[in-house]
Amino acid sequence: MTKCDICNKGITSRSPGLECQSCAKTVHASKACSGLTAKQLSALRNADGLDWICEECNRNSPNRKSSFFVPEEEDDEEEVENPSNTVGNIDSEKFLKDIIAELKKVLKKELQPIEISVGLCSKRVEELTKTVEAQNKHIQELERKYTHLKNEKTHLELEVSSLKQHVRSIEQQRLDNVIEVTGVPKTENEDLDGIGSKLAETLNVDKSHILNIKRLEGRNERDGNIQLEMKQVEYAQSWVRACKKEEVRLEQIIPAATVEVSKSKIILRRALTKANKSLLWLAQQKLKPAYKYVWFQDGKVLLRKEDKDKPIVIRCETDIIRLLSTTQTGNKCTYR
Repeated sequence: MTKCDICNKGITSRSPGLECQSCAKTVHASKACSGLTAKQLSALRNADGLDWICEECNRNSPNRKSSFFVPEEEDDEEEVENPSNTVGNIDSEKFLKDIIAELKKVLKKELQPIEISVGLCSKRVEELTKTVEAQNKHIQELERKYTHLKNEKTHLELEVSSLKQHVRSIEQQRLDNVIEVTGVPKTENEDLDGIGSKLAETLNVDKSHILNIKRLEGRNERDGNIQLEMKQVEYAQSWVRACKKEEVRLEQIIPAATVEVSKSKIILRRALTKANKSLLWLAQQKLKPAYKYVWFQDGKVLLRKEDKDKPIVIRCETDIIRLLSTTQTGNKCTYR
């Protein structure tokens, strides 16, 4: 093993040495053994063109060259110095620090435009976020207003429906003492008072109950019904009950009627408003035969499926549609 001529310790790959080019004297590549500074040692280590001669040979023959050498691995039997104190390691750490510092400068310069762009994007995102939050608040406010208006609309519809029913009820009450006679054709020089007397005689009721009698205008070139206005509601009720008990035919009222129509039946019924007539007709058309009985009583259209069932009240077309839907799906109707 090669030993240092100064400290007499082994020279290894971890503790390299310097060889004098004049006398071949070998020393450790350290300041203590070679007498060189750290910069001089680093220059000798990293450049082949630099020479070193020991101080003694320098005094005697300054022109001889020196060389920096590292022994083979088999000479690594003895550790001389702590590797952390070597010149090479110290220089490597400094070199890495310098590289890292330079990289930081370069990265900072390269990342600066990106940081500016990211900052602008972040600011734009914040603005958009505020805009979206404002829009969401506005939408929520509109939804609340919509819900309020929807509830108001429903409330108004219910009130309007209630008012319509109330008006219809008042209109129907005005007809409580009025009877309509169907099945009597219009004739030339018609005697309505005589028809009233014949009806009273046939039904065995008092003709004096009649306050006024007139014929209504017909539709589609048909004869209109005869309308009897009674002095009291009770009189109208008694005439209708009498007609249900006693069948009245046209020949009993108008003896001169033709044979073709003389046997036709005359019907007396309570007068209805136009709205109630339409509602009764619609109920009969839509709900029969699912409902066995459809009639009008006490200002209401009533239904009943069987004789013992409770009557169902029809107040508007919506009730008919609802009942029709339950009938088609086979569900039991519970609406009253």
